[in-house]
Amino acid sequence: MSREATASGGDRNEYVDLLRGASIVAVVVGHWLLTGIQYRAGEFTGVDAIGYVSWGSWATLVLQVVPVFFLVGGFANALSWSRRSAAGSTWADWLRLRMRRLLGPTSAYLAVATLCVVVAQAAGVSANNLYQAGWALAFQLWFLAAYAALLVATPVLYAAHRRWGAAVPGVMSVVAVPISAVVIQWRWHLIGWANYVLVWGVFHQVGFAWHDGRFAGRRARAAALFVGATLALAALIGWASFPVSMVGVPGARIQNASPPSMALLMFGLAQCGVVLVAEPFAARWLARHPTGRTLARRGAGLSMPIYLWHMAPVVLVGVIGYPLGWLAQPPLGSKRWWVEHLIWIGVLIVVLAGVLAILTASRSVWRRVTTRARASLRVEPVTAATRLDGALIVAGMVVICAALGRLAVGGLAPDGRLDVPGLIAFVVGAVLVGVPWPLRARLKAARVRLAGAGGIR
Repeated sequence: MSREATASGGDRNEYVDLLRGASIVAVVVGHWLLTGIQYRAGEFTGVDAIGYVSWGSWATLVLQVVPVFFLVGGFANALSWSRRSAAGSTWADWLRLRMRRLLGPTSAYLAVATLCVVVAQAAGVSANNLYQAGWALAFQLWFLAAYAALLVATPVLYAAHRRWGAAVPGVMSVVAVPISAVVIQWRWHLIGWANYVLVWGVFHQVGFAWHDGRFAGRRARAAALFVGATLALAALIGWASFPVSMVGVPGARIQNASPPSMALLMFGLAQCGVVLVAEPFAARWLARHPTGRTLARRGAGLSMPIYLWHMAPVVLVGVIGYPLGWLAQPPLGSKRWWVEHLIWIGVLIVVLAGVLAILTASRSVWRRVTTRARASLRVEPVTAATRLDGALIVAGMVVICAALGRLAVGGLAPDGRLDVPGLIAFVVGAVLVGVPWPLRARLKAARVRLAGAGGIR
């Protein structure tokens, strides 16, 4: 790793932490800022405020930061896989370890959200309100599905990167562009799903190159990436009628985000260029400011729970505040709406802080319980995964990606009823990925040792 890759002189990349924290703030602000809620005759309707704000589409050029998440994910996965594989770790063991960091928080979130939907359904909440709340609580899961797909392919993609370098994201881009054109021209949305892996995967591959130091001391490369992608984006918007908005716009003929279009591809590459150009400046600033490094680390550590839970306060405040008349409903985009909206965002910040405090306390308790359980079991780890173990992991990853994609598109309660098949599929996939196939052999070996010591009769 280059010196510019670390901000504090150690192995930890503080700039990556800063990017994670800043990006999650942009995501939350974007979702809260451009989300409107209407409440009429006991029924809720979620409204995308972009269509009611003249500058809303332009704001997405700042608030759409998902490419940064995949860039940082590529950096982190390259770092983790290169170290683990050099130490003798297998692909299956590495993938299981990485996925557990996603599956644990996601499983807890889905468990709580599912319980809330079940209670609301039993209380007689209308089908429309259940659908609206269930979608708001699940739409962000699409990112985890796309990221998990790239995670399972990381060893292969990283090996390809080491051999062919920039040719890999180049080929991915070449394939993604005609897919985008086909979706726009003939509405073949099924083939468009491939771009969720190809387009986001391009930024993931740039993260590999960043980790390997291919931009270190070569700011001109990053600058060229930014300039070239920006010019291409301007041409697509100005001459090819692609929308300015880098998120979905209801009713628009061309959508940049669902599935990711060639315009979003260029936008993301330009964003990667900015991030890489800014790295040495940010690294020097972080090296001189320990408080900044501390905040960056804490922000990075909270990025996953914030991402999962940031829409929960929207639902909670909405279902309480609107029926009780605590929240006004001025015309969307009006001056009064903005005043009320900023107050509403302030309330959401307070509620989210409370949610994070509860999660932090719960995680501490869970860690103590699981640590004691592992210590009492004393099961020896199996370093080599069997072929069956690897096959089960792949099957589990496919099921997880499909389940998360289904929940993100339809919500937790499509048609006002809990999506039981989608949730069961997620649980099955999580078990296949999270529980190693040799576990039964490990437990049997532990039982034999305990029996020999007189612990079992």
